Amino acid sequence: MPEAIGTIIDVGRHDPSPHLREQALFWLSQEAGEKAASAIADAIENDPESAVKKKAVFALNQLPKDEGVPKLIHVARTNHNREVRKEAMFWLGQSNDQRALTFFEEVLTH
Repeated sequence: MPEAIGTIIDVGRHDPSPHLREQALFWLSQEAGEKAASAIADAIENDPESAVKKKAVFALNQLPKDEGVPKLIHVARTNHNREVRKEAMFWLGQSNDQRALTFFEEVLTH
């Protein structure tokens, strides 16, 4: 299985097809784990395609809440791409997580 994860990470980072990179990120989110989360975060920061970045944000949402919600908050706070921040905020709103509500309160009061 670790070899398969390595292959999926490689596809998510380097495949010329944006669609295949998106799919790889989705399947990585189903695996969870630090290697998967790291590859997803890398795609959010470095993939040239906005659609892939947005799928990577969705992939963060698929991680277990203890992993995904803090990473979504980080993306919503810090990412330079407005569409990516918007996508992170959307998935935070869907999470019903207290940390997301606290984040929204903070954003709305400052």
